[in-house]
Amino acid sequence: MNPDVVAAIARLRTDDVLSSQQAAFFDRVARRRLVSVRLEIRALLYLGVLLLTSGVGVLVVEHHQQIGPLVIALSIGLAALGCLVWAARQAPSFSWREVPSPSVALDYVLLLGLLLLAADLGYVEAQFTVLGPRWAHHLLVVGIVYLLAAYRWDSRAVLGLALSTLAAWRGVSLSVMARSGEAESAEAIRASAIVIGLLYLALAILSVRWRRKAHFEPVFGGTGLLLLLGGLVDGVLRSPAWALWLVMLIPLAGLVMAVAYYLGRSLYFAQGVLAAYVALVRWLFALFLRVESGWPFLLAAALGLGAIVLIFAAHRRMVER
Repeated sequence: MNPDVVAAIARLRTDDVLSSQQAAFFDRVARRRLVSVRLEIRALLYLGVLLLTSGVGVLVVEHHQQIGPLVIALSIGLAALGCLVWAARQAPSFSWREVPSPSVALDYVLLLGLLLLAADLGYVEAQFTVLGPRWAHHLLVVGIVYLLAAYRWDSRAVLGLALSTLAAWRGVSLSVMARSGEAESAEAIRASAIVIGLLYLALAILSVRWRRKAHFEPVFGGTGLLLLLGGLVDGVLRSPAWALWLVMLIPLAGLVMAVAYYLGRSLYFAQGVLAAYVALVRWLFALFLRVESGWPFLLAAALGLGAIVLIFAAHRRMVER
């Protein structure tokens, strides 16, 4: 309990600044008699969705022969359809602005329905090979469905799934092409990650500028930076021409940190710091490659500690502004 806050609420009630109902509510909060469990409920619902979809997968694997592929496909499809129909009936009408969810359960029933739909499409493809050698394209279909659902039902969680699924589709497609001798897998996947990352960042900027689901910007921006910086970091760590990738990564990471600090985006700032840290450690070990000494490890640990301190200090300053 905070006695100063309790006393202040009593004074505000005496001065008729707060009504009796408002004062009673704030008094309960100040005395810690009213505690929000929204985060815990969301965590439990998300865990329930994951457990349920995992249970469906285990059931299919263990009883595939007894149930039969057609029955399994129809059952999962009907379950997914039921979840999506319920979500469609409960959801408010579409708007380009942020739409508050009418209930906590809506987002997670929607998520469950979409995950079951994706599992059903994957199962149908595995059993009946509808797409044949282009089987990876079912990820494209799933990603597009996720993207449309995210906009229709205003779900950032589903949008994150959509962006990761679309990126995964491109990566899997390039891996399949590499195995057939049509492409160099590592270089193609790295370039694809960078291009998709830039595309997602552009969508983040446009969503804010055009005021079309502007609250989706952190999802587009965070995923885009992860892919863009991840592709450059992969070049630093794995490419024979790692120095060239290092020269590109360090200024970009610095730019990300500066823009993120200006905009007050802690996650963007942390991504820039971590990317710069990995690049500097790669350069550090290259310098001491032929020196048998513990200095590289000591310096890498010091850089890591400095990166953590920088992230927390910047986050604190951004919160205080």
